[in-house]
Parts: sequence; C-alpha cells; structure tokens
Amino acid sequence: MDDYKNILNKILEVINYSEDKNVFVSEFIKNVQLQSLIDLLKTLPADKQEEIKNQLSANPDNQEKISEILKNFFSQDQMQESLKNASKEAISKYIQSISSTLSASQKTNLTRVLESAGSGFSAAS
Repeated sequence: MDDYKNILNKILEVINYSEDKNVFVSEFIKNVQLQSLIDLLKTLPADKQEEIKNQLSANPDNQEKISEILKNFFSQDQMQESLKNASKEAISKYIQSISSTLSASQKTNLTRVLESAGSGFSAAS
C-alpha cells in the first residue's frame, strides 16, 4: 500500500494539489480498501456474502478482527491482488477525471510519474 501512497503523493505534487495531501491520500486509500473488500465479497456465493457482512458489521471499528474475518474467507494473495487491482483502477479513474484540467507540462510530468511506477498505469491524454 505504501507504493500506492507514494504514487498518489507524486501525482498530487505534479498537479499542484493545493489542499492537504495527507488527508486526500488517507481518504483515497480508505476508499480503495473498501472497493477491494466489495470486489472480494462479490466472488463469494450469496450466503457467504451475507455471513461475512454480518461478521464485519458486528466489528466495524476493530481492524484486527476485520482482518481475522477476511482471512477466514480469502487467502493473503487474493486480498493483495484485490487491493492492487482496486488501487490501479482508482488511480486511473482519478487521472481520467482530472486530465482535462491539466496543462501540457503537467500531463508530461504525470506520464513520467506513472511510467516510473510501472504496474500498468497510464495517463489520460
């Protein structure tokens, strides 16, 4: 997750984000984690989805318990892959949403940041 935080911070620097970058990154990561969880849940049969939702809703603020619950249903690899995919998707969508507001030099610098990050990111032209 730290890789994605670093990428986000670099993106925010390139686009001259004027508000609190740490708050943005923190909220962005929370949303990515939530999307990742939703994506994982969709892979389960309906009865298992309901079971895990009930367990999670009984422990909404206990990160350790949430992690324990997820490990009962998903492998570490599944969770990491889902988080990676959700992160890439969210970053790509964010870039698409701001692309039309960027200057040519910002787009060029953004492309460099994404190319150096690798992992299939692309800047919208």
